[in-house]
Amino acid sequence: MLSKANYLGPFSGFAESLEGEIYKYGSLINFTKKENPFDVDTLLEWFFIIESGKVKVYDINFKTNREQTLYLLSRGDMYDVVPLLDNREHNLATEVLEPGRAIRFPLKKVREWMQEFPKFEQLIYRYVAQQMRQVEELALDLSLLETKERLLKLLLKNYKSIEQRGVDLLSKLSHSEIASLIGTVRHIIDRHLKTLKKEGLLESEVKEKKLEISNLGKVLELLESAQ
Repeated sequence: MLSKANYLGPFSGFAESLEGEIYKYGSLINFTKKENPFDVDTLLEWFFIIESGKVKVYDINFKTNREQTLYLLSRGDMYDVVPLLDNREHNLATEVLEPGRAIRFPLKKVREWMQEFPKFEQLIYRYVAQQMRQVEELALDLSLLETKERLLKLLLKNYKSIEQRGVDLLSKLSHSEIASLIGTVRHIIDRHLKTLKKEGLLESEVKEKKLEISNLGKVLELLESAQ
């Protein structure tokens, strides 16, 4: 059973009756790079809120070894809303990029809460809509934008995540992982990052693997001209 000290992110602030259920049925788990609890079978039984750490959700073509990251889960994200809604396997791969913790709930119980509490149901559907928009935007960017513009959009998204949620999505990620987020390969990311640094748009801390926009106005200008 959870305590009041635990982070409930999107589930906090509901009616006392639902809040009591959340604390009663939620349990805290740790995840590491060696112990990934988000496998396909588990997701038919359990629903998660990420409390800390980073988990990528991706697919891979084993013939070419090309992979595409669809979601990068961090603090406040829910997983997985797909089997929650259709009760079917969701055959995507997951990998822990940064160890952390998650709150776990029985999937059946979360479905019951959706039926009993309309505001809770609306929360879930808003999150589903957010993920749909994210995948839609990714598909359009892959089709319409050059790699440099896709990288700039990713850096801008990370900037907003830091400002609004205090979560640095790209911190400690390898260039290969960053490449997978925008549908390219590592050596192209290496080249673009070097160019952005020379242009004075980007700063980096090698030891911490951090990337920071140093000229936000110029980045916005470049993205606007690329649309």
